This record gives sequence, C-alpha cells and structure tokens, in this order.
Amino acid sequence: MTEQRNAANIVLIGMMGVGKTAVGRLLAEALQYEFVDLDAELESVCGLKLSEIYRRYGKIRFCAEEELLLAKQRGRTGLVIAAGGALAPGEKERALWQELGLVIWLSAGAETILRRMRRKQNRLFLPKQATVEDVQHILDERAPLYQEGAALAINLDNYTLEQAVGKIAAFYRKNQGF
Repeated sequence: MTEQRNAANIVLIGMMGVGKTAVGRLLAEALQYEFVDLDAELESVCGLKLSEIYRRYGKIRFCAEEELLLAKQRGRTGLVIAAGGALAPGEKERALWQELGLVIWLSAGAETILRRMRRKQNRLFLPKQATVEDVQHILDERAPLYQEGAALAINLDNYTLEQAVGKIAAFYRKNQGF
C-alpha cells in the first residue's frame, strides 16, 4: 500500500465484478463528484460491448484503448473513476492511477466475483465453465499489482455498499486534510 496526499480524484481499482461501478456511483454522489466508469466509456466510444471489443481487436488494442481513456482524465478534478478490471493492469495503467488520484483497491471473494460475472455474462473474460478456483487464481495473480499502488484496500464482502462508501469518503477527507 502506498501513502497518497492531496489527490484531486479517487480511482477505484479491482477485478471486474467486484463492485467498482456500484461503489463509484454512490461515492460520487456522496462527495458531489462526477462519476466516470471507464468500462462504460470504452463501450460508448467503440459502440460495442467489452467482450466484443476484445474479440474484434485483441488484447493489445483493448488495453491501449483503456489506457487512452484513463489518460484523458488528466487535468480533471472532482472525479470518482472506476478503472477497467477485465484484464490485469499494465505498468502504464498503474502509473496513471497514481497520477490521477487517491487509489482505492476494491476486492471481494472469488465466489462473489464468479456469481456477479455469471449474472452479467462476461463469458469472454471468464469462461462459462470457470470455477471458484479459477477466479481465485486470477485474484492471486493480480493482488500484488493492485496492492502496490493502493492507499486503501476494502473487501466488499465485509461491508454493505453504504459502509464501504462511508469508509472511502472518510479516508479521502482525512488524506485531503478536510
């Protein structure tokens, strides 16, 4: 975990299906900030679902588009940004998180993520036959990448959305000197 001060924005990171969008919307409302969901932005710009973007253009282009959308947030303040979580974050993406604001790592258990991803039918990013063990393996691989840049980690299995938002808002205010 890293210490961060005077961050102009909050960047929510974590694996797809963890709850970044749900927390992000509520957090933005609580802080009276603008909410930016990078997955939704990517789908809007490309006119395709994330899985279709990946299928048509491949991993390199998918990651490049995500990084570009993240970089477009430079110079903006008062944002709660839900970073992409479909693929493991690259070095450039992790550096951009730090540049943009206070980085909060949202996590959940493998069972929770598997259930949510099946409900959303993100089959490309998690095959239909995926098991809890498969998701746990992905979580274990990504954990060091998320942990290294996060100022705070919250496991959403342990909190309601409202509790998580309250915890993040209090931490953010403390780090902003409010």
